[in-house]
Amino acid sequence: MINMREKDQSKKAKIIQAVFEIVDRDGLAGLSFGKIAKWAGISSGTPYVYYRDKTDMLSQIYVATKQQLESGLDEQLAQTDSTKEQLITCLEYFARQYMKYPLQANYIMAIHAAPELITPTARQEGASFTNSLSGLYCRLCKESQAAVIGDQFLVGALLLGPIMWLLRQAKLNNTRVDDAKIKKVVRISVNGLFEEEKHETSL
Repeated sequence: MINMREKDQSKKAKIIQAVFEIVDRDGLAGLSFGKIAKWAGISSGTPYVYYRDKTDMLSQIYVATKQQLESGLDEQLAQTDSTKEQLITCLEYFARQYMKYPLQANYIMAIHAAPELITPTARQEGASFTNSLSGLYCRLCKESQAAVIGDQFLVGALLLGPIMWLLRQAKLNNTRVDDAKIKKVVRISVNGLFEEEKHETSL
């Protein structure tokens, strides 16, 4: 017999899954509590049991999903002392998690494109991956005596842009990106960024 707590968690899981699927199909603009309830097969008032409003729902799901996607990253980074290899590991881990959890990753990308839809607290809590990238990047700049780009979001765009394009193309074509290609693109991104910076510094 299912107890009330298990039943409640089951309904919450249905809500979260519905959010992922609706965002994947229709984008964030297609979200409403009524649509989510219908999609999840629950009563229209059930989402309000778990979330105060749409902002609260999007924020809670964003933070929890970020934690899920980034779980295990610290263990991966601890396997090498090289700052450059840690940066590469960070990017490769992101790509593999994106492929493993495509709906969740798509949700995170959708929120990043419209950060005003979640609370400032959620944005701050969800910035850990960007902060990790930025920190590793700055350390590597110091070690290699390269010029530092001060904007961490620009750093993220430069490092994640190529791999994101590759992953999105694979999704559009309903194909998978093999691990060798992920490693190649990530290393080209990291090496190319620092080679360009060294070139600019020498001018």
